[in-house]
Amino acid sequence: MSTKTTALSQASELLRRARSCYIGSHIRPDGDALGSLLGLSLAIERSGRRVAALLADPVPANYRFLPGADRVLHEPPAWQADLGIVVDCDGLSRLGSLEPAFDALPYLIDIDHHQTDHVFGQVHLTDPGAAATGEIVHRLLLQLGLPSDPEVATCLYAAILTDTGRFCFGNTTAAALRIAAELVDAGANPDLIAHRIYEERSVAAMHLLGLALSRLSAELDSQLVSATLTRVDFAATGAESSDTEGIIDHLRAVGGPRVALLLVQPEKDDVRVSLRSDGSVDVSEIALRFGGGGHRMAAGCTVTGSTEDVRRRIIDAVGDTLAGGRTDHAS
Repeated sequence: MSTKTTALSQASELLRRARSCYIGSHIRPDGDALGSLLGLSLAIERSGRRVAALLADPVPANYRFLPGADRVLHEPPAWQADLGIVVDCDGLSRLGSLEPAFDALPYLIDIDHHQTDHVFGQVHLTDPGAAATGEIVHRLLLQLGLPSDPEVATCLYAAILTDTGRFCFGNTTAAALRIAAELVDAGANPDLIAHRIYEERSVAAMHLLGLALSRLSAELDSQLVSATLTRVDFAATGAESSDTEGIIDHLRAVGGPRVALLLVQPEKDDVRVSLRSDGSVDVSEIALRFGGGGHRMAAGCTVTGSTEDVRRRIIDAVGDTLAGGRTDHAS
């Protein structure tokens, strides 16, 4: 029996025995985190178990249409679960303020497609070859005999759609497309989901995007493009922190550069760093140097300092990687 099959069986057994679950995902949740969290929460709850869907941060506006999004909790409920499931989370610390609540549970299942050394829990249902964590959740539900209804299918389709960049990124596999087709058969509406996630933006969010694009610059012999947004920009536009989602993909659309970089400082001290690659550079290695993580083609981290200081340190680290160097600029 393969390691993946063994982990799937172990996760299924723990879920069958559990009567109550906490299900959580990482801070600043993206589409894969939310779709996996909500799809799994709905399916497990409908199997007769008590479930709390937990996130430390608010659900971004463009994902609030997902079934179950209005029931997400930001603090643990009064009741104690006998099982915790963490999805799409590169290390338990990425749960933010919810880490102690999950760490205190007797059993934890880690469901993820990140390549990481941040191992936690008793069962590691991980597959770096999966296009999205939602793909692994789909496998688990099939193993449990819990077919996707339209609401569950909507959540899991959103997870796969977003982490494959609308099926445009290099991680778009035949398996991911087959699962997406199965989810459409189960009731997911591709047109509606894509429209709600990608085509509904507030005026404030569009102004923020305009500012980012107006500051687009090329570095490292045009191998990197970058843009920066500061707290002044959020105040000027009225945009929310979550309105930055998707901006990095506009930077990535520039032809030629190998890496796209977006720096966001919505508050005083911390700079959020998002990195995207054309596939020739493993940006997760760069993010790891600064305490972050992610995938080969998409990664991020949070660094304390001024935007200009952090920008220079990240660009230096990218430059070292492009040159094949190993200098660590995280300290």
